[in-house]
This record gives sequence, C-alpha cells and structure tokens, in this order.
Amino acid sequence: MSFLTTISGKQKSEGGGDKGIKVHLDYLNSLRMPAIALSKSGREAFSRIGGLPALPEKVAWPEWKSVPLAFLCQLDLSEIPEKCVQNALPGTGILYFFYSQEQDTWGFDPKDKGSWRVIYSSKPRAECPGRAAPKGLSKSHVYGEKTVVFSPVETYPDCQDDRIRSLNLTEKQSDQYSELCSAVFQDKPAHHLFGYPSPVQGNDMDLECQLVSNGLYCGNASG
Repeated sequence: MSFLTTISGKQKSEGGGDKGIKVHLDYLNSLRMPAIALSKSGREAFSRIGGLPALPEKVAWPEWKSVPLAFLCQLDLSEIPEKCVQNALPGTGILYFFYSQEQDTWGFDPKDKGSWRVIYSSKPRAECPGRAAPKGLSKSHVYGEKTVVFSPVETYPDCQDDRIRSLNLTEKQSDQYSELCSAVFQDKPAHHLFGYPSPVQGNDMDLECQLVSNGLYCGNASG
C-alpha cells in the first residue's frame, strides 16, 4: 500500500495524541500545483539528460566568457503527453539546457547572466544531428546520458514555504510531509517542469530570481 493511500486514511491510523499529517491533508492538497515529471526511460528517446546534444546545424554551442557551457538536457516537446500541464510551452520543438562547467554561478549576481542558457528550436529532431563536444569542454563535464519520459504529477510546496511553516508541524508530521513530497516522484529524483521548485538551501529562489533579473545584487554563496 502506497504512502499516499496510507495517509489518506484508507489504512488504520496510529493511536496517540499526534494524529499525523492526515489532519492537514485537505489543506495541503489544495496547495498542489501541476507539473511534468521527467523519469528515467527504459527505451530509446530523443529527450534526455546528459550525454551530448543533437543541435540544429545553425545553432552554435553556447559559451560564457569564451568557455563552452556544459550540456544538461534536451527535451522534445512533442513527446510530452497531452494530459500534462502545458502552460505556455509549444506543442513541438526542442528545449536545450546548458550551465557553467564549474557550476560556480548561483544566480545571486546580475553579472552571472549568460552562465546558463535555455535554447528553443522549432526544428524537427530529424534536422538535429548529434553534436560532438566542442574544444574547451572538459570530459568530466559531459555527464552520463539517461533518456527520459514525461508524466503528469501534482507537486507540493517545500517544507520551508511560509504556508507549510505556519502549520507548526510536529516532528512526526514533518517527516510524513517529506515522504508525501517524495511520493509524488515515487522516491526518485524530482526532475520536473513547472510546479513548485525543490530548493536545496532556503526557499527564497522565486524572490531572488525576480530581484536579480531586475539588476539587484543578492549576495553570494557564502551567505
């Protein structure tokens, strides 16, 4: 029986004064946001994380400060099922994601602009041949390739979100909430488009992105 089924009350609840996360479940479910999960595929697919990209011939490999960016993933939008939330995504075309090889820019400084790139191409994948690694891209920054498939999920806010913190969850409830969030992705890496982010340190990503995008310096990785 899944964790989601258990906390929904379809399994006998535990005794004691701490009733668990179940008492907040209706509210928590009202906060959910739809997202598109990226899961490891057991079959060949154009959409993938890692490896080397298949770029249209006229699309240059992006650089920052004359150094090639590391390739993260490519997503064929035509492979996303219709039942997934689309927001403003086109129904066709390919998204490519790149980031600094050294991963040393955190996005706190407007001067970091360009150390990551998202490229959209409307070309069909038949016109996107495999691209060799450019000179200057370290072999250690060509990551292991994993093909991915897409599926719809409903994500929950991070535990540091003010709406979650206001619930004053007990230690037991906090552990159960973490399990609830992980269960959305079947306890696998939470790679996804849209929905809530999965911040590692702090929950200020949305605010920091807004500030830095408008030219405001927000400190550095040391604090």
